Amino acid sequence: MKEKIKTLVDFHKEKIIKLTRNLVATPSETGTEATIISVLTREMHEMGFDEISIDDMGNLIGKIGTGPKILAIDAHVDTVGLGELSNWGFNPLYGKVEDDKIYGRGSCDQKGGLATALYAVKLLKELGVPKTLTIYFVASIFEENAEGVNWQYLVKNLGIKPDAVLLTEPSNLGISLGHRGRIDLEVHATGISSHGSMPDLGDNPIYKLSRIISEIEKLHEDLPEDPDFGKGSIAVTAINSQSVSLNAVPEKAMIYLDRRLGLNDSEESAIKEITELPSVKESKAEVRVYSFRIKTYKGYVQTVKAYYPSWKMSLDHPLVQVAIDTYKSQFNEDPETKYWQFSTNGVATKGLFDIPTIGFGPGDEKYAHTCEEHVPIDHLLKATAFYLSFYMKWAENTKD
Repeated sequence: MKEKIKTLVDFHKEKIIKLTRNLVATPSETGTEATIISVLTREMHEMGFDEISIDDMGNLIGKIGTGPKILAIDAHVDTVGLGELSNWGFNPLYGKVEDDKIYGRGSCDQKGGLATALYAVKLLKELGVPKTLTIYFVASIFEENAEGVNWQYLVKNLGIKPDAVLLTEPSNLGISLGHRGRIDLEVHATGISSHGSMPDLGDNPIYKLSRIISEIEKLHEDLPEDPDFGKGSIAVTAINSQSVSLNAVPEKAMIYLDRRLGLNDSEESAIKEITELPSVKESKAEVRVYSFRIKTYKGYVQTVKAYYPSWKMSLDHPLVQVAIDTYKSQFNEDPETKYWQFSTNGVATKGLFDIPTIGFGPGDEKYAHTCEEHVPIDHLLKATAFYLSFYMKWAENTKD
């Protein structure tokens, strides 16, 4: 089967490249995904998906098969913005091919993974979908601004809860087993305003926060090391104050905290470690999770709490073992198993809902969000072969 898959993928090489380039050439910055969803809907129809739907949030869901083993493939379609165009040196929305690489915004993160995983479903249809298998192909939206919110909608509103999830984020063709979590916190301090020429008549909340900041800096140094994810971290990333004038002691002040979480950290523990700082208690500062409002291209509105749990899969989990076996049998070598540095929709699939989740995708993640973003064409072919083989092997797997 290995040679059959390789031959099949090689035969379709130009079509895989064309699909990837077309997706790169389709703008899809977060919140503006309507056009690429339309393009992908057309592709799914041409590929013969059994069912195709777009939910009220805007995610595109294609379904094939009717088997009892349900696999979801998650490929987010949105990208970050282009930034300063002069930094690119070429049109980032063209899909430029040079030195056997496809360049442009989203090529690595993650339209290469989107194109190859989707094309692998087309090839699976040609070979015959295993009777044991159902695939939900989820072209998800809004990942770059609020990872996991899409899957919260799918699980809570549509009742989609598969047996396993495959994330197609760039992994440099390694098998990703998880990543650190994140929570964004606000610390609010209140004071008493006074004229800037008479500060002793007021109570400056910025001074209160300065003492809190010093203790947070010390807290960062003392956070424990995780053997897989590395050291936890906390950083003050912004400070704001509210006053009637630049010549007045402010009434209120606030700092933002970016806290990266290990497996043993939770929303509650992250809040508690701040509320228990002596300076926070002394100043009676308020600690809360940052929240923000999103609006999707379909007009769906939701308030999102900025808490994204860490998640990790054990090496001996059957899903991981199927992925490792797939790689070995297809490429005659052991895969790299790794943990992502960035965050993914796995914060919801595994972190919130405990659905077994792994990641595999073409492209080196270090180029994501950069003006050098690209995906090697040989990665596209290998990823297509891996996905096709994985779909079949997972369908055959009898372990839970």
